[in-house]
Amino acid sequence: MGILSRFIAVVRSNLNALLNRAEDPAKMIEQTLLDMESAYRKAKDQVARSVADHKRLEKALQDQKTETAKWSERAMLAVQKSDDNLAREALARKQEHQRIAAQFEQEMGAHDTNVEQLKAGLRDLETKIAEIRRKKNLLVSKQRRAEAQNQIYGTLEGIQDAGALETISRMEAKIDEMSHLADARRELSSEFSGDALERKFRELQPGKDVESELMEMKQRLQIENKRS
Repeated sequence: MGILSRFIAVVRSNLNALLNRAEDPAKMIEQTLLDMESAYRKAKDQVARSVADHKRLEKALQDQKTETAKWSERAMLAVQKSDDNLAREALARKQEHQRIAAQFEQEMGAHDTNVEQLKAGLRDLETKIAEIRRKKNLLVSKQRRAEAQNQIYGTLEGIQDAGALETISRMEAKIDEMSHLADARRELSSEFSGDALERKFRELQPGKDVESELMEMKQRLQIENKRS
């Protein structure tokens, strides 16, 4: 597990370096994925080598067991031949191979535990890579939305800081003032243009109201009915 831990530590170190440099988050995500995939490939190679080592240890253990059985048979043969010294030497060799075989069995146990840990770490890393791949588009979308919001808010703050809104308010008031002045001049021009005396007499003449106009329409209708 130590090798895989070192791989992951390297990935974290690279990620922290990117964060410290305030890189583009989208690029950081992509770079992190590349680092994790590189670590995954290295860890996978390490697992493959560990599996191969297991096979070599297994073969070596079997060889020692074979040697143990062989020297046990030779010791028995020496006993059958009444050669105790030769039997002792054969038994000593047998015990030597037994000790080596026990050491190989112990090493294989530790090695198998390490392989299983490596495989578990490899599966975990594979899962995390797949998860980041799935989230990548969502994270990039969130980043772009955040950048757009920051830009909008920054623009609004800039406008407020620059007094642009106050300037627009002053211009609006100025335009209203100019419009009111133009209306006043138009009214004055209408009032004082043409024959003032004629205008005064027109003002004295009452305008037709609704009742007067209705009476006139009825009178015209009666005249037309009489003619017909």
